[in-house]
Amino acid sequence: MRAWQILRHGEPADAIARVECAVPEPGPGEIRVKVEAAALGLPDVFMCRGSYAFRPELPFTPGQEVSGTVSAVGEGASVSVGARVMGVTAFFRGYGGLADEALALDASMYRLPEAMDAAEAAAFVIPYHTAYLGLLTRGRLLPGETLLVLGAAGGSGSAAVSLGHALGARVIAAAGGSNKTELCRGLGADLVIDHRSVDLADAVREATDGRGADVIFDPVGGSAFDQALDCIANEGRLLCIGYASGEWRDASTRLLVAKNASVVGVFVGAYRKPFLSDVHEALLEHSNAGRIRSLVSRQVAFDDVSDALSELAERRASGKIVVSME
Repeated sequence: MRAWQILRHGEPADAIARVECAVPEPGPGEIRVKVEAAALGLPDVFMCRGSYAFRPELPFTPGQEVSGTVSAVGEGASVSVGARVMGVTAFFRGYGGLADEALALDASMYRLPEAMDAAEAAAFVIPYHTAYLGLLTRGRLLPGETLLVLGAAGGSGSAAVSLGHALGARVIAAAGGSNKTELCRGLGADLVIDHRSVDLADAVREATDGRGADVIFDPVGGSAFDQALDCIANEGRLLCIGYASGEWRDASTRLLVAKNASVVGVFVGAYRKPFLSDVHEALLEHSNAGRIRSLVSRQVAFDDVSDALSELAERRASGKIVVSME
């Protein structure tokens, strides 16, 4: 079968190559998915560089997010061959979605409605499950509160903007450059801040009459985390989603005490399938009603994976780039 594999660590153009390899066989609790579409993300870039938390033995196939049809099942799997699914692959074992067939834990795959497009489905589970667990389960976002989303034109950021709007929050989206800020307006952001042209914390305080943001969704980390803490409201919640900047930051407990603020970790992998299945169905209701949608900015052919990953590595992409296997 066709696959893209990371042969050595480095930038995507040097690290990844198209190869032919054997079709993997699912083990206990696993399924094999015939991939229809695979969404790319910064973790794929970090895996090329060898800087991600998961580092399978070289060579391996990356690609976390897929949609497709179950083609084989291992012992104990609950889904049937032929079922349409979307979710997260066994990329941590090196059998990711940038291939004709991918492996996945049965617990990491979810129902794919017939009406949902394969590209949208591939870009749905990680961004929207993360946004839901961050905003509702961990952040306790209430209608009318001010939500600040950092990295708002990215995969998880754009999902947080869309879901926050659907939940009745006042959404402030922070992104870099006119193309990305316009994209955020289209997702329902009430206010968009171009962090390249203004000071983020000053702009948020001005927009909230000095109060600051009640909930801050941060998939960026680094200096953006520091700026977010500088404009958090009294009793605000700063949600630590990821570190797209490449750097985690620590919060000053003195500042947290002074503002009655909380720094809250968000990790989808800590939750079990029954709860996440309920989350998934709640999100599908929002999707079916047209309140949220996956931000698929572009679809590329299988042969163009290396170029698309380079685009992500250089931070030129917005939304989700999806690889169409057809």
